[in-house]
Amino acid sequence: MHFVEDIIGVKPDAAQAEILRSVAKNRLTSVRSGHGVGKSAVQAWAIIWFMATRPFPKVPCTAPTKHQLYDILWAEVSKWLNRGGRLRGDFVWTYEKLYLRGHPEEWFAVPRTAVNPDALQGFHAEHVLYIIDEASGVDDEIFEPVLGALSTPGAKLLMCGNPTRLSGFFYDSHHKNRGIYSVFHIDSRSSPRVSAEYVQAIADMYGEDSDVFRVRVAGDFPDNEEDVFIPLHLIEGAARSPRGEIKEASLIHIGCDVARFGGDKTIIGFRVDNILDFYAKRQGQDTMKTADSIAELGKTLIEKYNFKGKIAVKVDDGGVGGGVVDRLRQIKRNNPAVFSWMEVFPVNFGAPIRNPYYHDSTSYMMSVLKKLLSPGEGEEGLALPDDSALISQLSSRKYYITENSKIKVESKNEMKKRGLQSPDEADCVLLCVLPVKMK
Repeated sequence: MHFVEDIIGVKPDAAQAEILRSVAKNRLTSVRSGHGVGKSAVQAWAIIWFMATRPFPKVPCTAPTKHQLYDILWAEVSKWLNRGGRLRGDFVWTYEKLYLRGHPEEWFAVPRTAVNPDALQGFHAEHVLYIIDEASGVDDEIFEPVLGALSTPGAKLLMCGNPTRLSGFFYDSHHKNRGIYSVFHIDSRSSPRVSAEYVQAIADMYGEDSDVFRVRVAGDFPDNEEDVFIPLHLIEGAARSPRGEIKEASLIHIGCDVARFGGDKTIIGFRVDNILDFYAKRQGQDTMKTADSIAELGKTLIEKYNFKGKIAVKVDDGGVGGGVVDRLRQIKRNNPAVFSWMEVFPVNFGAPIRNPYYHDSTSYMMSVLKKLLSPGEGEEGLALPDDSALISQLSSRKYYITENSKIKVESKNEMKKRGLQSPDEADCVLLCVLPVKMK
């Protein structure tokens, strides 16, 4: 802690100071917390401290995504190194390595994205500090080489994260393996860095007993009952996924969940390749305005992404959604040259389908989304909006097995009966990912 104050020139808060003391004193430190408590700063300070106080150290750093590792953690290292003017001339920071000037191969810290088991292998030295950011999202096989390296006396481990997952190396460090770790739990409500307004907004929107509140505010592991169809850690991971720049799209889909009743929202979203986002959220059921917005969105996406193909426009056809479908078809009929890109698909949520595994259309769409959030090796996962309403809706939708041994996720009405919000954002996402056959 004194190093951070004297050399870097910043005063840690009480929780940050305790974590730093633990890293100095203990081999294994594990921190679970809510959002916004300053975990990235603590990890950056620990990296700089270890580099400046050990001879020929190695500091491998990893995180589940490139965005989390480079744009957040690694950028934080650069920020605080520049703040600590006394070290600026001694160390060289690059996008790929931090090293002692003149010793790039012997005295360094490096970022390694946790995408394969080799990410943390090969770091042999008398002094090694492993930094695992957002550790709940890192697969267990990534941790295996760390276990071997930690057998040396000078090796240390600091892992931090929001507790999104009910299994794995990070979860075990706070449960069955807790005895060998120095463990910290930081509730965002106790942090001077988190506003009371943020905490109250999450509590009002989702309830203090929701998994969103548990993970993002309380820093607790989710309840995540076994009958929830898509686990929270997959959804949170997709919401944190990096969003690379797309110049020319190969696929564009638009989805629209139309409000049925006064409290429901009309949500318009779009998918461009593997990036999904929301375009508009509004109260009310103005079908003409909704259809016009969809048409304008399609033209904007075509121009922005230099798109030459057709766009599938999928609309919830239940209730007043049929009016949006009719209006879109009218728009295309009235000006076929301008709107030749538009293919309109009415979709009925909960409709029976011929499928050996899924009971209805909603269950099938949920299975498609779950697969996109769990890509195979070498495949790119779907990036979701970092939207608290969406995360809450997707992570709380339950399922059961029918008498015909098919999976059925609960309907919108069933969710409302449990006191949950109408899954408007979630249904829009399901429409965006539903595969359709273009004409």
